[in-house]
Amino acid sequence: MTSGASRMHWMDFLRGLAVLLVVVLHAAQHGGATVEWWDDANRYLAPFRMPLLMFLSGVLLTHSLAKPLPLYLWGKVAAIGWPLGLWLALYGFLVRGGVGLPDNLRDYLATGDYLWFLMALLACYFFAALFRPLLTRHPKACEWAFLAVFGLMITASVLSGSIPGLLGNTLWYGSFFFLGAWAQPRITRWIAAPWWSSALLLTVIVGVSLFGINGANESLRTPALAGLAVLGIAVALWFAPRIPRWPAVRVISWAGRNSIVVYVAHFPVIMLLRDRVLTHAQLPDGGYVVVITLLSLVLTMLIVWLRPWTSWLYVMPRSQRVAARLS
Repeated sequence: MTSGASRMHWMDFLRGLAVLLVVVLHAAQHGGATVEWWDDANRYLAPFRMPLLMFLSGVLLTHSLAKPLPLYLWGKVAAIGWPLGLWLALYGFLVRGGVGLPDNLRDYLATGDYLWFLMALLACYFFAALFRPLLTRHPKACEWAFLAVFGLMITASVLSGSIPGLLGNTLWYGSFFFLGAWAQPRITRWIAAPWWSSALLLTVIVGVSLFGINGANESLRTPALAGLAVLGIAVALWFAPRIPRWPAVRVISWAGRNSIVVYVAHFPVIMLLRDRVLTHAQLPDGGYVVVITLLSLVLTMLIVWLRPWTSWLYVMPRSQRVAARLS
C-alpha cells in the first residue's frame, strides 16, 4: 500500500487536494464577494493547506539531495525558479494592475504576491543543499538535523511575533518542509499504525479547532497551531493510502501531479474572472462565490490539460539537456 505507484498515488492525491483547496480559498478571499459560512470553512482549513504542501515537498528532499549538487540546484532553478520568474512577469505585467508594470515594483518582486510559496520553497531547497555532505556521511544524523531545523524555524516564527511577508511565511511554512524530510523514513510505519491512533488524533484536531484555534490570522502562529498542523498532516498521511481510487480521486491526483500548473495559473484566472467576466453579474453573494469558485477550478484544470502544449510555462526550455550534462 505504501510502495511504488501506490505511494505516488497518495502523495499526488494529498498534493492535489491541498493545492485545489488553495484555489477555493483564493476564489473566496479575492473573488469579489464572500459569505460567512464559506469564510469559516476556509478558516478551519488554514492550518493544514500550505503546511501539507511544504511537508510533501520535504518528503522528497532526501531523494533529491542524492543527486550531484550541480544537478540538484539546476533542477530547482529549472522547475521552480523558472515558473516563478516567468509568472511573476506575466501576472505583474498583464493582470495585477492592468497592462503595465505594477505600481510598487520593488515590493511586488520582494514579496512575490501570490507566488510567495514558490519563493519560500526555493529558499528551503537552497538552504537544504548545505546538508548534503552530512546526508552523505551520516544519514541518520542528518534526519535529526532536519527535525532540529523544523523546531528552530517554528520557534523563531513564534518568538518573532509573526514576522509579516515573505520572511515570516518562509520561517513558518518552510519549517514543515524540513519536518517532511525528517518524517520520510517513518511514514510507512505510521501508515501501518492501527486505526484508533489516527482516530484519536482526528478527535483532538476537531476538539481543538472547535475551541477556536485556527489559521485565520498570521498572529495565530503559535505552538498550539503548529501542533495542530502536525496532527492534521499525520491524519492525512494515514487516511490517504486507504482512499479508493474513485474517478474524483484520480482527478485530484492528476491535479497533484501538476500542482505547479494549478498554483501558478489559478490566481490570474480568479482575477480575470472577477475583473473582466463577472464584473456585472447580478448574483447574491452566496451564488457568486459558488460560481467564481467553480469557474476558477474548471478553467485552472483546463490549463492543466493544456500542459503538454505549454510546458515552457512551467519548466525551463531545454533544461533536460543541461541536466544531462551535469549528471
